[in-house]
Amino acid sequence: MKKVVLGIFIMMFGLAFVSCSEEKNLKAVLESAEKDGANWSEEEWREAFKVALKAAKPMLEDMKAIENVAKEQGQEDRGKKLEELVENMKNYEQLSRQIMALGDAAQETEAGRKVYEDKNLQKELARELGMEDLIKE
Repeated sequence: MKKVVLGIFIMMFGLAFVSCSEEKNLKAVLESAEKDGANWSEEEWREAFKVALKAAKPMLEDMKAIENVAKEQGQEDRGKKLEELVENMKNYEQLSRQIMALGDAAQETEAGRKVYEDKNLQKELARELGMEDLIKE
């Protein structure tokens, strides 16, 4: 039993570490985009958006959970679940600001704007990252 508990603890610690590292990667990409984005190629912008999408995955999963709970009918504790999920979304305020800032930086460059507006690329990245069901058209 102790091994199971220890295994679960290690797994949860690993998930938290990966989540934090994704946000740190996004912060570094954002800083670089704001500084040097004007000189970036379309491929560099593509990679920047890929990092942003990876960092956004937990937030998108929580948004999907909110949507799913809201669609449930006849559930007595639905309001409480929605309240908890919405409260959890506050954890993503900084992440949201960073993603929006990356989009703003992209809009200021020709290559960035082209990648930002490419809906096929967005679908491709979502598919590549296994997030097709999280991205709305």
